[in-house]
Amino acid sequence: MTGINSFLLDCRTNDNISEVEGEFGVKGFAVVVRLWQKIYSEKGYYCEWTERSPVLFLSNWFGGDSGVTLRLINEVVKRCLSNGIFDAGMYQKYSVLTSARIQTQYFNVVKRREQIPVIKEYLLVSVGKIRGIVYENDVSVCRNQKNACRNGTSKVKESKEKNKDTMCTLEKARALFEELWKLYPCKKGKGKVSDTQKIKLLKIGYDEMERAIGRYVSYVKSISYLNHQNGSTFFNSGYIDYLDADYVEDKKPVKQTGQFVQFMQQDYDFEQLEREILSN
Repeated sequence: MTGINSFLLDCRTNDNISEVEGEFGVKGFAVVVRLWQKIYSEKGYYCEWTERSPVLFLSNWFGGDSGVTLRLINEVVKRCLSNGIFDAGMYQKYSVLTSARIQTQYFNVVKRREQIPVIKEYLLVSVGKIRGIVYENDVSVCRNQKNACRNGTSKVKESKEKNKDTMCTLEKARALFEELWKLYPCKKGKGKVSDTQKIKLLKIGYDEMERAIGRYVSYVKSISYLNHQNGSTFFNSGYIDYLDADYVEDKKPVKQTGQFVQFMQQDYDFEQLEREILSN
């Protein structure tokens, strides 16, 4: 067993936690606590935080009705790295979330264990006096998009990494689509949106797709006889005209009253017209 079953949570939060709660509300606070739970229960003193981690964290630690989104998780983690809740240097170098406080609490709990596996490079505190410490050499894997693998990789390993990246991208695309589907009013045809199309939406990004949905919904509301396209139609192709580069705001159509259009009748001098014709 590496992790622990419980950890201490202060009754009074410090300024860093208050900052997160003030900016993101109680959901932001919940994200931080859940991250601590993940760290202490799994590795004990750190957790890996790579490109795919937010998707898995959302899936494993929050229910569907929690209101927590991928966007919120990423923003909270970013804030925690900037204000010191998690150590920014460890994240930049190894793509892990940890802190000196987390490590101090963890090693105080496990110091009586006969064996405590530790990755030396991840340590922010001194553990030399803890008798059960066993150092592991586990930092030879790829941690960060910016860092190459330390020990060089074979073609087989590179292939596996590519497959991993593909699966990671697909998971992110599916998670993003779930968030976008919640925003769209006509929830029909969800199963008709392929994974390939979801990856296209991922490349566009949440923010622009959110704007596209808002523009389309506003357009439909402005015309009384229009109904929303099925969700499958919109997310397969209907969104394109409402993206930032393609969107042109339409003028509201003039409502037809059912009356005939009246034309101005021109006055003619028929006697003069007759004389001109006869003279020719």
